[in-house]
Amino acid sequence: MAYQLKTMKIKGKDYVLVNERIIAFRKLPEYQGFSIETELLHLDEASCVVRATIRNSEGKIVAQGMAQEDRTSSMINKTSYVENCETSAVGRCLGFLG
Repeated sequence: MAYQLKTMKIKGKDYVLVNERIIAFRKLPEYQGFSIETELLHLDEASCVVRATIRNSEGKIVAQGMAQEDRTSSMINKTSYVENCETSAVGRCLGFLG
């Protein structure tokens, strides 16, 4: 049986949350031995940029995603803009992986 991704409606469209994408990535046999790496490219008091990379079991890069977050863009970012940025980068990377 295939893994069924849970979705939620955001602005009228189905969206798969990043935690669901990570669960699928870890459970699906076609991604066995793959890794997710993140790299902080920029960080200051106002913003950050993170790149996420997925490598296959041979270490070859198969997907990358980047994200940028501003500390003042939302209530959650006031305290967690770095964490939010990393999650966004991983979500984009998994989205590019398919």
